Amino acid sequence: MRKQRVVITGMGIVCANAGNSKEFAKALFEGKSGIRTCHAFDTTGLSTDCFGEVSALQAGNRFTELLEKSTKEMMDSAGVTSSMINRWGRNCRMFFGTLIFSSDYFYRHSLAKCKEQPADDEIARINEYTDYAKELTGVRGNVNVISASCASGTTAIGMAFDYLRSGLCESAVAGGVDSLSLVTAYGFNALKNMSSSVCNPFDQTRDGITIGECGAMFLFETLEHAKARGAKIIGEIAGYAIGNDAYHITSPEPHGNGAYHTMQEALADAGITASDIDYINAHGTGTLINDDMELKAIERLLENTDHTVSVSSTKALLGHCMGASGAIELASILLSIKEEKYIPMPNLQKSIVQNKQIRMMSNTSSLWINYALSNSFAFGGNSAAIVVKRYEGDGTA
Repeated sequence: MRKQRVVITGMGIVCANAGNSKEFAKALFEGKSGIRTCHAFDTTGLSTDCFGEVSALQAGNRFTELLEKSTKEMMDSAGVTSSMINRWGRNCRMFFGTLIFSSDYFYRHSLAKCKEQPADDEIARINEYTDYAKELTGVRGNVNVISASCASGTTAIGMAFDYLRSGLCESAVAGGVDSLSLVTAYGFNALKNMSSSVCNPFDQTRDGITIGECGAMFLFETLEHAKARGAKIIGEIAGYAIGNDAYHITSPEPHGNGAYHTMQEALADAGITASDIDYINAHGTGTLINDDMELKAIERLLENTDHTVSVSSTKALLGHCMGASGAIELASILLSIKEEKYIPMPNLQKSIVQNKQIRMMSNTSSLWINYALSNSFAFGGNSAAIVVKRYEGDGTA
């Protein structure tokens, strides 16, 4: 069967430094951070009160509002309605990356048990988000919820890509949403992995992650489907890979072997080599071990080339958006391709990078991207990488 080309025709964003895609582009290239003092919950007992909090959210269910806002902008930008998607029938599916499905469920279920209340209603509520997502979009095909820790968003996007290029569907709503959660905060606090202030990926002074929240949703289509309806095309997915080295439940393999193999397989899937990559959006959490192992993996990827690649991590501006991080990072890449600009890391003062093949800066600059690589590494040895390509064409039928 002939493999289909897979393009992106819609994008919606809500995150700590922006309420939509236009605001996000401006904030990215200005190096504007959205990390601030947390008001979403009481931070007493935590080692920090700095979080990548979306301040515009109303009290109540933060997750639902992030999902709603990002999905609505995605549909508007794609020029589709729920009734239109509904008419596509089962040829449109949904792939959703998140952690909060499991952590919020765990929190509510445990709380109900502690209060000696029936927990059945809590179990039922885990389906509310997917039901609401289908209602918002009109999707009639299968909904796949992926919870692969911090690789969830990238894995969801990769699965959508696989289904589309294989001809199993013609369109897919995919992305990630995660909201701030006490379960997540106390979990990382117990691991002593949270930064005392704002995270500073790849800097000698880094001391941990800053937790963030966001919603980033996309419409993916086969190129034929997009052209047939005259859609504006904003980018193309060229390759994808997932892996699991099963090294440790929380700690990454220190030499970056699993990370390297996943990146290499994603490039091979796209039919390119490391010399073709212009930009890498690193997982770059700001923890001592992650940044060190990821840098080793990138260096190994480049070691038999004379190629220089630009690298940065958007977590310096947004915090770590957990299961949705890969989705918001895809949005960053698409905007970087469009604007032809490098995404800066404004807190970077004493870089750990010594390899001259890796270009990492605190200020923005011009950058032409044909191919970009986005990395996501996670607990349990999970890893995922996608190759994003500049779409060559006029973007219309």
